[in-house]
Amino acid sequence: MGQKGFFQTKAGRLTIAFLVIAVACVLIVTGLQSDGNGLCTVGFLMIVAAMLYSPVKMYLIDRIHGK
Repeated sequence: MGQKGFFQTKAGRLTIAFLVIAVACVLIVTGLQSDGNGLCTVGFLMIVAAMLYSPVKMYLIDRIHGK
């Protein structure tokens, strides 16, 4: 069996979620400075999606696939 790449491990996936949260924070700050509600909304949705990724994967996706 071959080795998994870093981004295929749990730590790698959580690192990607952290990077998404960091980018979303930049979007929110940019949206607040330019008075753009759309950027703030997109940033907020990215944060929510990144934070919900791990629990959804663990409790729903993995249980459906039987892992």
